[in-house]
Amino acid sequence: MLQIHLSPMGRVYLYTAVMSVPSGLFGFDTGTIGAITTMTQFEQQFGLLSDFIRGIVVASILLTSAVTGMLAGSLSDSFSRKRTVSLGCAIFALGSAICCGSNNLGVLLTGRCIAGAGEGLFLSSIGVYVSEISPAHVRGKTMLILQLSLTGAIAAGFFVCYGSARIDSSLAWRFPFALSTFNAILLAIGVNFLPYSPRWLMLHGRRTEAEAVLDLIAGDVSGNERKELLAVPADRAKKGGKFFDMFEKGVRGRTVLGAFLQGANQLSGIDFVLFFAPLLFTQAGLDPSTSSFVASGVTGILLVASTVASSFYIDKAGRRTIWLYGGLLFGSCHFVLAGLYASGKAKDPIGKWVVILAIEFFAIFYTSTWAAVVRLYSAEVQPSKTRASATALGQGVNQLINFLVALTGPGFLSRSAYGPYFTYGGFTFFATVVAYFYMPETIGKSLEHIDVTFEGSPMAVRWPEVLLSGRRQQLDQALTRRRASRESQKLPSETRAELRAGMMELDRLGTVEEAVI
Repeated sequence: MLQIHLSPMGRVYLYTAVMSVPSGLFGFDTGTIGAITTMTQFEQQFGLLSDFIRGIVVASILLTSAVTGMLAGSLSDSFSRKRTVSLGCAIFALGSAICCGSNNLGVLLTGRCIAGAGEGLFLSSIGVYVSEISPAHVRGKTMLILQLSLTGAIAAGFFVCYGSARIDSSLAWRFPFALSTFNAILLAIGVNFLPYSPRWLMLHGRRTEAEAVLDLIAGDVSGNERKELLAVPADRAKKGGKFFDMFEKGVRGRTVLGAFLQGANQLSGIDFVLFFAPLLFTQAGLDPSTSSFVASGVTGILLVASTVASSFYIDKAGRRTIWLYGGLLFGSCHFVLAGLYASGKAKDPIGKWVVILAIEFFAIFYTSTWAAVVRLYSAEVQPSKTRASATALGQGVNQLINFLVALTGPGFLSRSAYGPYFTYGGFTFFATVVAYFYMPETIGKSLEHIDVTFEGSPMAVRWPEVLLSGRRQQLDQALTRRRASRESQKLPSETRAELRAGMMELDRLGTVEEAVI
């Protein structure tokens, strides 16, 4: 176990930083694979790919990632979060090595599928681990480190391909795969030196070890949260979590909510933009060289900067607020792009730059809102015994939809320049509306407090007060009437008649007032 003389919070950030690096493996692949498939050296090796085959090469890693991602929860519950991450990194390294040495398309696709199997394991487990070692008041920032690793690796992938494309041999496209292999091997070894998640230890009845880990990461800073965790009944802890537990009454609402948000995250179209950024900028009218530079340099830097900026408000603004405003902002960017292409204005000198700016603003708004909260929120709303399996299911849904987006992206874009933007914009606004009604706020609450708060509610949601106030007012008025009716029975008949006449007049005035409003 990795122990360094740091403050408890320093250890939390250190362990989070180490565990966030596997997220970078996914980000690096996202940032490189689109550029790799457009390299001349790649086409010399594999031939000119059709839109469908290009989509298969890009998306194949995501299909197996979705499958293993859904199964990773049970593995994580049994063998621990960190060992599942380590296994995932080892499998990813094997797949990347096969891709690096491939000489035909079949071997390349095999390597991509194997790498995806590992990717699903570590992506589904790293968020659970980080959320379980983080005190409530910094959980937003620690989960943001995962996103920073992801966006930083995407930017690094763009730059690596921008440079390696100038190598006049197959090393141009092999080098990014080799780099991924090397990093994955280091991570497969390194994450084993991290401590176990204290909540995983508690679920397995290893209380003494859980207290030792809490001494390292909590100290006196999170005393209340420490007491809440250690107060988990032993019989509840020993139950662990089975796959179908996440669909039990009182829990399934949270499971569905987390999976929906993860799916909506991909239907925002973010990976459509990231995978095919060079193609999008070329379509906007930039020459291929300039498109590659904008995709690699400008977009990559903006992604990182947006992630850093979100650290200043993620634990202040609230998860729900960030999601709602983000959906409105980058959803609007989609419709601006769709309108420009549908009207033919995208080819105008000014329209071309509006398209480019809209794509960049989309990336900024998405990265600083949805990307900052979706994994955090989807993990923290789940109870301890189903957190791993429910988070894994959400990650699997995320990757499955990501697979469909990547697979259909090139063909969709070649048939309609504006169709993808209308589609993803519509999905974004729909998800924003659903979140308005079904996404309760969790900021500042411990995981155990969130669990207790949601117990007993099958859907685990809280409707906004504005929707409840009218009904509550009606109920209050009904109770007032009932009490008045009971009291009126004690009055003389003449007085009761006068009261009834007065109440009827008030009803009439209230109806008139509502009609006027």
